[in-house]
Amino acid sequence: MTQRSRALLKRTAPSEPRYAAPALDKGLDILELLSTQQRGLTRSEIAEQLQRSVGEVFRMIERLTQRGYLVQQADTFTLGMKLFELSHQFPPMNRLLKEALPRMERLAKAVDQSCHLSVLSGARQLIVAQVDTPGGVGFSVKIGATLDLVKSASGRVLLAFQSDEDARRLIALADPALTAASTRTVLTTIRQIAKVGFAFSPSRQFSGVEAISYPILDLHRRAIAALTVPYVTHLDDKTRTEASDAQCALAAVAADINAALGSGPAESSERRSPPRTGPSAGPGPRGL
Repeated sequence: MTQRSRALLKRTAPSEPRYAAPALDKGLDILELLSTQQRGLTRSEIAEQLQRSVGEVFRMIERLTQRGYLVQQADTFTLGMKLFELSHQFPPMNRLLKEALPRMERLAKAVDQSCHLSVLSGARQLIVAQVDTPGGVGFSVKIGATLDLVKSASGRVLLAFQSDEDARRLIALADPALTAASTRTVLTTIRQIAKVGFAFSPSRQFSGVEAISYPILDLHRRAIAALTVPYVTHLDDKTRTEASDAQCALAAVAADINAALGSGPAESSERRSPPRTGPSAGPGPRGL
């Protein structure tokens, strides 16, 4: 079992369950294990990593596959889309997507850049909506992809609009190896983001890409999602929307979504100096 898998199972398993449900635990263990895998696992590999016998997991794997939670390819199993579909049927998610998607499509067309919407998913963030660049050439993130929570602009926006206690807990879960000094730096950065209302960070993975991200808030002013434009600079087209104008357009769309959800904007000013993550700001943005 990988270190990440052990950590995930350790975090999610209660130390002293009040009521035992061994079969349910077995099924959840399989789903949580496969959620950490980049490739499929065989029955024997699943059994080995969960420290069970093949016989113990055989029928559970078969039932999860028949119900659409797992997908079998040859002798390996991966997560299916059933959990993703269920999450989108959840009323708050339905409402968020209903309000966000039409506005995201207008935003992408207005700035000629792609945009995506991410939500907290454990100690990471999950892409739940995405609109491609109208021109077909740009940077995009696939729906269903998971991104780092601490090192990305969108992740830091999600952290910035949580309680201090929740932000600290999520940072510790997302990167257990983070030093105390680096944790303080991340906290300072997300407090700056909370103050100005958004994040604007040059990517350290992709040259010429800047991540501009705004929060979508609930009624308690906590981030339920981050709306992000991965702004790509086109050297051969000086007529395209500049990053500062894309930021203003994104601010307006985020404010519109927040108003539609009844939470109001996170920041009244659409154009101001954003907190940029640089070498002195601790771990830089890896992802968007």
